Amino acid sequence: MGVISSIQAFTRRIGLWLLAASITLAVLFTAVLIYKLTVFEPAPPTVANCKSLQLIVSNDGGAEIHVYQCQRGEKNNKWQGYEVWLYEPSLEDWSRLATAELGDCLTVSWQRERELVIHHGHSRGDINLAQSSIIYQPANAPANTISIATLRSQHCADI
Repeated sequence: MGVISSIQAFTRRIGLWLLAASITLAVLFTAVLIYKLTVFEPAPPTVANCKSLQLIVSNDGGAEIHVYQCQRGEKNNKWQGYEVWLYEPSLEDWSRLATAELGDCLTVSWQRERELVIHHGHSRGDINLAQSSIIYQPANAPANTISIATLRSQHCADI
């Protein structure tokens, strides 16, 4: 009788451990799924349907700022617009900085060293800034930061 009760207790303990592990895995899976659905990062422009419009490079050569005109989505749910991306050649990594629906114009320039300005002809609500600053890693130097600002222009010819 003592052996049977100890086997039952052992089985109950193993069952509780397996139940706890499965609940933990379900919670982690749900959290990752929610994160992926809410923090969507589209494919880099080099593998998407995008056309390069402008490229500027930081003084230290550690960051390239690209402006693309892209078309994304399926037949019934297409989106066309501008995308501003940071490319780090040393890491071969892309980071999206801003998006805007297709409109009058969108260009980028350096206002000062490490201060990027996105010039646009859109209304304030039509340009989506993904990040207001970003850290990048040059090849043989310490990490640097680029601050990002937007500047609206009435006429695209002024940009």
